[in-house]
Amino acid sequence: MRSFVWVWLAACAPDTEPEDGITLLEPREQLIRLSIDLRGVFPTESELVAIEEHPSLYADFVDRYLQDARFPDRMTDLFHLRYLTRTGDLSVDADSDELGLPEEVVAASLAEEPLALVRRVIAEDLPYEQVVLADYTMADPITAWMWGIERPVPEVETGEFLPSHYTDGREHAGVLTMTTLWTRYPSAGVNSNRHRANAVSRILLCDDYLARPVSFARTQIDALTSGDPEDVIRDTPTCQSCHSSLDPLAAHFYGFWWEVDGDFRDQTTYRPEDEPMWRDHANKPPGYFGRPTYGIRELAEQIAADERFERCAVKTVFEGLTQRSVSDADWAELAPHQAAFDEGVVRELVRSIVLSRAYLAAQDDHDRVTLKMVSPAVLESVIYEKTGYRWTMDGRPALASNVSGLAVLGGGIDARFVTRPSHDPSVGMVLIQERLAQGAGREVATHDLDPDREGEAVLLDYVNQDMVPETHPVEFDQQIRALYLELTAAPLSDEDPQVEALIDLWKRAYSVEGSAETAWAGVISVVLRDPRLLFY
Repeated sequence: MRSFVWVWLAACAPDTEPEDGITLLEPREQLIRLSIDLRGVFPTESELVAIEEHPSLYADFVDRYLQDARFPDRMTDLFHLRYLTRTGDLSVDADSDELGLPEEVVAASLAEEPLALVRRVIAEDLPYEQVVLADYTMADPITAWMWGIERPVPEVETGEFLPSHYTDGREHAGVLTMTTLWTRYPSAGVNSNRHRANAVSRILLCDDYLARPVSFARTQIDALTSGDPEDVIRDTPTCQSCHSSLDPLAAHFYGFWWEVDGDFRDQTTYRPEDEPMWRDHANKPPGYFGRPTYGIRELAEQIAADERFERCAVKTVFEGLTQRSVSDADWAELAPHQAAFDEGVVRELVRSIVLSRAYLAAQDDHDRVTLKMVSPAVLESVIYEKTGYRWTMDGRPALASNVSGLAVLGGGIDARFVTRPSHDPSVGMVLIQERLAQGAGREVATHDLDPDREGEAVLLDYVNQDMVPETHPVEFDQQIRALYLELTAAPLSDEDPQVEALIDLWKRAYSVEGSAETAWAGVISVVLRDPRLLFY
């Protein structure tokens, strides 16, 4: 599969190489990349023609797409790769039947609490520090009921997430005081909130303690496996290399210590009186990398002032938009984007990245091919935009919500066991594309060829159920070319053999049942399996 993609790329990539060693995509491909990344859909053909005729319009399209209503959702998807709250299941033992809703519906709402704040910060161009400094949480009706949140009721209830407040005495500090985050990352017993502390460090600072290299001398092994764990941690210098900063961070979260009897409401209520419990566990007072702190609100202020907080956001967005893993050696490249993020506005950070030559490269100065692969959720979005078809199971999007593990099969994540997406071609993604193409092809053909249909045709504008190639060769030629252009954004030349091949496919399918609907469903599904829908 990989070798096929490389051959396909070599055939499509421009062969001019400027002095800086970066080979840029052609204008048409540039706009496709931009639109998929910022909106999750292909550009229209009129937009593609405009950029071909006037490549200098690229910056204008950047401005337009940054204001698109779909932009905040696309960026929130990138931040989810840090938060990993969309697991599809409940992290508490709650009876969702009290709400009269399936468990997966409740879980889907709860998962959005921290991401809804991130989305608000992006959509309203708020300073990024509000992710930890906001003096409210975000809640829809389900989240408000589950966590006992006081949520304003708008005149017209649409179920959206609104700024809301907990009523159990907790200080609000953005995502740091959200029940969803701490039920997703529980920590009890001898762990002493260290799981939660590492979640804060990993999500907000891009510093995962579990990824740090730690080496113990052979003579230390017996000591590490015997005795009281807290004594071992305190008395072992190698342990302290991490725990000296991890444990003071963990000491902030004992108000969320939910080892209590009762139902899920008792277990998910914040208790300010439990905040001093750090004395009974690791016995490290609250602090932030050597600075004493008092309470979660002060912790939030320290995080917001930490340069790593901003750098982590830059890394998250850059990695999401380029599908590259950033290392320390890459910071010289990221420095201009961090400068553009000085005011903390995510939209300006994205603008800086998508205007860079590195983003628009077909091949960069390190000989890296920058071809990217759509995620399963984006593939679903692209095909829905083109055909109106969405693959659902039990009423839920099959790929955006990882129903039955389909997103993982296509290289996505489940946010619990698979936490990093795969950007390499796979058999799983090809199978998913095939199934999507078949479903979309059948739905479009059924709709468009219905003589009593309501509204305009989705794709089949040149033919009807009574036409065959022998009697309407011009219409078939026009329809095949229009299909290919609309679905792949790639116009076919006059001599392209695809037209004759797809007409031949139509004839073979038609000969089986004598059904134009079946024949056109087959043709549409084949076009939808073109690699251009996967790679951009």
